[in-house]
Amino acid sequence: MTSYFSRLSLAIVFITGVLASGIASALPITKTATINIYQLCDNAGANCAATGPVGDTYFAGSTNNIWEQAGIIFNFNFVSKINSSAFLHINDSVTGDSFGDLQLTYGGWPSYTSIDLFLVQTITVDSAGHRAYGEGWLGVGGLVMGMQDIMGFNGGLGRIDTLAHEIGHNFGLQPSSLGGVDWHSTNPNNLMASGSIRSVPTTLSDISPNGLGYDQLTLAQVNYARQSSLLSNITYDTIPEPTSSALFAIALLTLGVSRYRKFG
Repeated sequence: MTSYFSRLSLAIVFITGVLASGIASALPITKTATINIYQLCDNAGANCAATGPVGDTYFAGSTNNIWEQAGIIFNFNFVSKINSSAFLHINDSVTGDSFGDLQLTYGGWPSYTSIDLFLVQTITVDSAGHRAYGEGWLGVGGLVMGMQDIMGFNGGLGRIDTLAHEIGHNFGLQPSSLGGVDWHSTNPNNLMASGSIRSVPTTLSDISPNGLGYDQLTLAQVNYARQSSLLSNITYDTIPEPTSSALFAIALLTLGVSRYRKFG
C-alpha cells in the first residue's frame, strides 16, 4: 500500500534526477502490461525452446527491473506450448515460416492491448543466414525470442536485455521523432540501441537505474512509451489521515467497548 505522499516524493526525486542528467530514474510503478507467453516445441512436443535462466523465468525479473525507469511493470501469463516443428526455427526469408506467419497462426493480429511473446529456438532474418536474438512489432503487441542464441550468451545466463528491448519496439520506440538510425538509438548505453552496438548487461547490477547505467531510457522515451495502448493504469488504495472529529468518535467507540467488556 503506497500513500499519496510517498508517491509524490518519489515523483519529485525522479523529476530532479531527469533535470540533472536527462536520463530517466525510477518512476513510481503506475503502469502495467500483460505478456502472453507461447513456448514452441517440435511436432512431438519435445525439443522445446528454453524459458530463461534459473531464477529469472522469461527474463521477467530483469525486464521489470529495466522498465522500472518508466514506472512500468509486466504481468507474465503462460498460455500454452505450441507443437510445431515448422515454427520452432523461424526463417523470415521463407514464405510461411516468418515471425509474421507465426503470430497470425497462433496469436492472431498483433494486439493493441496485450503482448504476445513467442519463445522459439532460432530466428533467421535473411537468405544469407543472419540470425537475431529477437524481433518485435513497432507500436503493437507481439515479439519473438530466439532462445537457443539468447541462452548461449554469457555462459548460459542469457542476454537479459533482449525482451526489454523488443517490448520497447512494441511501445513504439524508436520512432524518428526520438532520434536514432534505423529505428534504433546510437547510444550504446540506451536500451533501444541495436544489438550490434548495445552495451549488454550480464547481471542485474549492470542495469539502470540502480546499476552501472546500461539499458538507459531517456525522458522522451519514457514519456512516449507510457502513452502506449498496451499499458493500463495501476491504482493504489490510500488510507486518509483521520480528522480530529473522527479521532473523537473512535475514542468514544473505544470507551463504549471497554465498558461493555467490563460489565458484560
